Amino acid sequence: MNKIFLNLLLVSTGSFIAAIGFNTMFLENNITSGGMVGLSVSFHALWGWNPSTFLLLINIPLLILCLLFLGKENFAKTLYGSWIYPICIKLTSGLPTITENPLLAAVFGGVIVGIGLGLVFWGNSSTGGTGIITQILHKYTPLSLALAMTLIDGFSVAMGFTVFDADTVMYSIIALTIISYTVYIMEVGVSSARNMMIVSPKYREIQDYISSQLDRGVSAIPITGGYTGKEQVMLMTTISSREVFRFEKSIQEIDPTAFIIITPATHVIGRGFSLTKHYQIADEDLILPM
Repeated sequence: MNKIFLNLLLVSTGSFIAAIGFNTMFLENNITSGGMVGLSVSFHALWGWNPSTFLLLINIPLLILCLLFLGKENFAKTLYGSWIYPICIKLTSGLPTITENPLLAAVFGGVIVGIGLGLVFWGNSSTGGTGIITQILHKYTPLSLALAMTLIDGFSVAMGFTVFDADTVMYSIIALTIISYTVYIMEVGVSSARNMMIVSPKYREIQDYISSQLDRGVSAIPITGGYTGKEQVMLMTTISSREVFRFEKSIQEIDPTAFIIITPATHVIGRGFSLTKHYQIADEDLILPM
C-alpha cells in the first residue's frame, strides 16, 4: 500500500511540475516538444483548441489500444498518468508565461518538463499519449524502442513546420533533446565514478597503491595478450572522478608504460559508493572490503 501511495504521489507531483513547464514556457512560445503534448501546441495555435481537453480526449482511444495490444498491466500503469497530466495542465493554465525568448523557453522549459516526466517514470507510470504508440510499435515491429520513439516524436515536431516557422521548430528540437537528457539523467543518475582497468608488469606495486593509498578495492584479473599470447594480469577498480588525476599521475610514476583504460561508471552500488566502507570480511561476502 505504501508503495502504491508513493507511486501515485510521484506521478501526481511529476505531472504538476511538467504542466507548469508546459504552460509557463512552451505553450505561448509555440514549443512543440514532441508527442501529443507537442501536437496540442500546434492545434492550439491553429484552431485555439484547449491543450488539456485535447489530451484527455485523444488518450481515450490510445488507452483502448494500450489495453488491447499491451495488456492490462501496462494499461493500469498508464491510466492514472494519462488522466492526471491533462488535469494538471488545466489547473496551471492560468500561470503567466515566464519568458518570451524561445531559446530560454526551450532550455529551461525542457529542464522543468524533463524533471516532471522523470518523477512520473519514477512512479512506474507514463503520461500516455504517443508513448503508447511507441510501445506498440516496439512490440509488434522490428523497431527498437529508441527508434520508435524518435519516429513518433519526430513526426510530432515536424508537424510544427505546417504551423510555425523553421526557427520555432528548431527551438522545439532543442527542448525535446533537453527533456530526453534530463529524463535520462534522472533514470541513471549523474555519474561521478570512473571504472579503471590497468595492464602493467608492475601490477603488484599498483595494486598495493590502490589498496593502501587510494583506499579502494581492486580486482586482479588474469588475461592473455592477443598478439603475444603472454599471460598477464589486469587490475580493475572504480574510483570517484575527482581521484582520476591523482590516480593517473601516481600509476605513471610507478610504470610510465602502463596501459590504462578509463570509462564512465554509469551506476555504482557497493561499499565506498552506495554503502559505508568497513574493513571486516564477512563469511559469505563476495565483495572484498574497500
